[in-house]
Amino acid sequence: MSNEVNYMQQRITINLNTDSKTTDKTTILEYCRSHGIAGIETPCGGKGTCGKCKVTVTKPYYKDVLACQTKICDGMEIIVGRKESTGTKEDSMVVLTNGENVSEKFNEHVNRNVEDTLAACDIGTTTVVCYLIDKETGQIISTRSGANPQRSFGADVLSRIDAAARADDNDKANGGLQMMQTQIVSLLNCFISEMLTECGRTKVSRFSVAGNTVMCHLLMGISPEKLGKAPFMPDEYFGRVFNPLDIGLENCQAMIIFPAVSGFVGGDITAGMMETVNCNELTLYLDIGTNGEMALGKGDRYVCCATAAGPAFEGAQIELGMPASKGAVDKVWLEGRRIKYSVIGNDRPVGLCGSGLIDALAVLLKAGIIDENGTILSGQELPILFRAYVFEVEAEETAQSTESSLAVHIAPGVYITQEDIRKLQLAKGAIAAGIEVLFKEYGCMPCNIDVLTFAGGFGNYIDKASAAAIGLFPQELLDKAKEVGNAAGNGAVSAALSQEAWERALEISGNMRYIELASYPHFNEMYVEHMNF
Repeated sequence: MSNEVNYMQQRITINLNTDSKTTDKTTILEYCRSHGIAGIETPCGGKGTCGKCKVTVTKPYYKDVLACQTKICDGMEIIVGRKESTGTKEDSMVVLTNGENVSEKFNEHVNRNVEDTLAACDIGTTTVVCYLIDKETGQIISTRSGANPQRSFGADVLSRIDAAARADDNDKANGGLQMMQTQIVSLLNCFISEMLTECGRTKVSRFSVAGNTVMCHLLMGISPEKLGKAPFMPDEYFGRVFNPLDIGLENCQAMIIFPAVSGFVGGDITAGMMETVNCNELTLYLDIGTNGEMALGKGDRYVCCATAAGPAFEGAQIELGMPASKGAVDKVWLEGRRIKYSVIGNDRPVGLCGSGLIDALAVLLKAGIIDENGTILSGQELPILFRAYVFEVEAEETAQSTESSLAVHIAPGVYITQEDIRKLQLAKGAIAAGIEVLFKEYGCMPCNIDVLTFAGGFGNYIDKASAAAIGLFPQELLDKAKEVGNAAGNGAVSAALSQEAWERALEISGNMRYIELASYPHFNEMYVEHMNF
């Protein structure tokens, strides 16, 4: 069973006279953060550049405003969240290791004692997934997934590192850090409590956690500030047992957190590789989401790196980008002289999610609408069959940009701008350059690779042919590509159940050599080269 946590609409009334946390200099976003109100996403971290933190003010005026830029006033009424709960692709992102419909087994698992109950969690930058496991049978008996509430501090880890380092009026030392820790611990407590109640259990004996290095620092209340500047060395590498009570995590006796390899290759990669990589096959492991992490190797030798790909592939900071939810264009293809598309929920198209963006880029390239530099063509340079798709965006409609104001229609009301294409090029260029570095450092070529593994929800849904067409990975690896779903979550489940799996994860992390791309010779030249098509 998968229950998606959606942010329902909340109506909030501000009372400055009775609220000690708030002044008339507080923005709506700051108010919601400090009061634990979820439902506002700020991919840009509250800088006012993404335009995606809109809320509706109903008093003293009626207007949609940016929460990060609008100051509150006494008596202000605000509506936060969306009008309805809708299914998303994140629901299907939860991969059950036994593939069974566990809701039918509820009555079999009632009143088991605490030693029979385990839990596992994948704390992603975007999505958090939790599993409750019956130790005796090894079955997942309940699942919960939802958006990471820390998104109100920014869509990527760099935004959250910055937020954690900033103090606020209430706690000069730990403002953002304290709030983000509270957010994730509260969500985990909610998930675990719901699952235990559903299955008639009382406590979890072993809780296994996989997450990137920043997410694990925030969970434990450890400042990730050092990860925001060279040499990017974390304060904690995890890979050991923690006391859940130390962070206020309830109903758990012990917690293990997967080992990190570096500041930007974390326990989620260790967990995923432990679960999916065959030691006898040379594997290129890619986890492309809000962050881009990758590893290459087999047996007792691996190299890894992380790229600052940014959140563009998940729809953040893209003008009409959105999560993989109802109304998102998730697939785009050419059919004769027409651009065709599909929409999640078969609903009216609202925007483009990550898989749709990669498809769209591949289609624009194939149709000759963009050139090898990613520039949208116009006039006589544009193929006559597709001239009707290209148009000039009104100045007030387009994001701030020094580039051309041209855009391309993908679906009714949904388009991709020149600035969007540049952001996608930056993301794919970083990943492709990272892959090239791994080949150089391991001493192999694409033809030597046995398996190309795509992990994570994003890797599960992108069209591999489209990804190869835009140069995200070498074309010759297309036939070797496979997706493994939520490998980090499944690895967390395995480690909760098996000490042997946990020790294998520790072994992998010990055999992994991290390469810092920021200081790698000629990396910038590789990066620029891979931005082109």
